[in-house]
Amino acid sequence: MNIKEKLLEYGKKTITLEDIKNIMKINLMDEQSAYEQISEMIMEEIIEPVKSSGTNGNIAYPLYKKYRILVKEEVDKETIDEIKRLHPLLLRSGHLSANPLEFQRNRYVVEGLSDYLFGDNDETYVSRKERSFEIFGHEKTLDDSMVKALLRKLQITESELRFYDTPEYCFHDYIPVRKDHMMLLICENKDIWFNIRRRMFEDGVKGLFGIPIDGVVYGEGNKVSDRTGALEEYVKFMGEPDVKFLYWGDIDREGFDIFRRTKDANDRLDISLFVPGYKKMIERAMNIELEDSPSSKKQSMRFDDLINEFSDDERNFLTDIFDNNKLIPQEIISYKYLEEGC
Repeated sequence: MNIKEKLLEYGKKTITLEDIKNIMKINLMDEQSAYEQISEMIMEEIIEPVKSSGTNGNIAYPLYKKYRILVKEEVDKETIDEIKRLHPLLLRSGHLSANPLEFQRNRYVVEGLSDYLFGDNDETYVSRKERSFEIFGHEKTLDDSMVKALLRKLQITESELRFYDTPEYCFHDYIPVRKDHMMLLICENKDIWFNIRRRMFEDGVKGLFGIPIDGVVYGEGNKVSDRTGALEEYVKFMGEPDVKFLYWGDIDREGFDIFRRTKDANDRLDISLFVPGYKKMIERAMNIELEDSPSSKKQSMRFDDLINEFSDDERNFLTDIFDNNKLIPQEIISYKYLEEGC
């Protein structure tokens, strides 16, 4: 294998002085031999120095610490013609025409994409794994990091292949009828989510405490406030209907902080507190001794901006709960009281 082939096999655009010596089997201490051979490679325009890398400090045999590889692989005319016959979308970026050997290395993927783009007239969006299986016969091909990198180089988008990524968080929900405009209630805790779902499923109720709702979503505590925008992904997964969310959880620092973080992580969505539900919790808790919240964090947090819709007495009660780190669990609204509210 000659030096050009070795540099091509190296697989990078630049190479360090040490790696050149290793590839050419030059003793690391033999500066004269390295200088002579590298100088010859520069003359033959195989490499050129990256002058910003600095030199080795040797006055007699000065060499730069890094070099740019200029040699390119030769490609036969048949490969060039194969590239020209690919779907136009795959040629749009010019990447394959400029790097024909990338086509040879990724022929299976590129030709699969080309066949799909030429033959597909279906406008239906499917999941990434479903589309991958349809194109390649393997559900994980489009998950491969090298394939993802190739798609970026080719400027092929998810919309052009008509697939979506299934949300990392698939929330448990119950929505009897999907509509273009919906009001969905997010419940922080599982029991009350299940009870509301039960009322909607068994009794056909369409509202709670005087507020119409089209469905109920189990927020699973901190899951709903995930910083990656889990709710936005959930709405996108549903086909991006116009959705307004009501949030209902525990009354304590942690519960209200989850709500705040949920809004911050999904700032394109309309999310507000389910005030009637919280009012019912306060009503039930007025004459009982409150338990301590298990969360001792967030001591300096204030929630004044979130409780404007409550009465003066209710705001004072809530402030006292936050200041003293108390808790009203959402489960204070048992199925019995839920029946009264539907």
